[in-house]
Amino acid sequence: MVNNSYLVCKVNNDDVQVIIDGLPKSISRKFKEADIVIQLAKNFNNSKDTTERQSIIDQVQELLTPGKRIQHQTDGRFEFDGGRKMYLKGTTDPIPNFLAKKLMKWMEDKIPLNGLVNFWKHLLLNPDKSVRKQLYSFLEHNGHPITDKGYFLAYKACKVKSKYDKTTGEEILQVEYNEDTGEEETSYNQSLTFSPYHSGAHGMVIKVGQPITMPRDECDSNPDQTCSAGLHVGSMEYVNDFGYNAGVILEVLVSPRNVVAVPSDYENTKMRTCEYFPIAINNGENADIYLESDYSGFDAKSIKKDLGEYEEAKRKQINELEKELAQRDRLAVELLSN
Repeated sequence: MVNNSYLVCKVNNDDVQVIIDGLPKSISRKFKEADIVIQLAKNFNNSKDTTERQSIIDQVQELLTPGKRIQHQTDGRFEFDGGRKMYLKGTTDPIPNFLAKKLMKWMEDKIPLNGLVNFWKHLLLNPDKSVRKQLYSFLEHNGHPITDKGYFLAYKACKVKSKYDKTTGEEILQVEYNEDTGEEETSYNQSLTFSPYHSGAHGMVIKVGQPITMPRDECDSNPDQTCSAGLHVGSMEYVNDFGYNAGVILEVLVSPRNVVAVPSDYENTKMRTCEYFPIAINNGENADIYLESDYSGFDAKSIKKDLGEYEEAKRKQINELEKELAQRDRLAVELLSN
């Protein structure tokens, strides 16, 4: 039986358009695979061998498949299950479409992929799998940057924390105001201490360059609960509309591992987390530069601590399950022996 498959290739400035058996596909010229496709199309036209021509078509189709391009360009860090699902090598949770699209975009823009790989690793360490879909919606809606170490940037609306003289009890002004206009004369700076607008048991003293933490089990993981327990951060849209003009906006790093919930009725602009790291004042002066490397050391210790607690909890579950199985076996033996 003669194979009549055909391949048509048109090279443009921005992309390479390919038609295989009437089905059109394209690949951006920014991808290195585009040059390979062009050469394969030339080989196809120069070949008269049916088997060789079909082999070339198969190669082109594979190169035009986004997942295969990801696998090809990431040196095998991602693998497939034989179907449409893709995995980070050595893991069992499939890469979501949100992340796959970002991988493709970053590859097209020639951005190193370590940030997205690390982001996914952090997210796999989040004990609540339901958080993942919530977080994708949050990041997709707001376009928050993802850093090389896999954290993402968010914002925190704060006020200047009141300080009082220990002897007199009088308030110590940290920000000066014009007596006539009432406007600020001293801008916000990193020497100030901040606090959230809403009170709570944790995170009431905020300093730039110092991680803010809260036990995860004290945070509310229910996304249908709007205002509830947790450390709140959000998009710039959310903090700008927070309702407080005289305040500071902090830029903070958040690990996907520490996201607890994205409330469903805030249109993906607000989230609860159990930890964040303030790195700068968005509307003030920053004498020091804090980077993700300043946070990663602290985060590494937190990861080890969390993994230890997780392992202990799982061992308890295993022990309880083994006891239950042993009891069922014993009861079954007793009943069968009667």
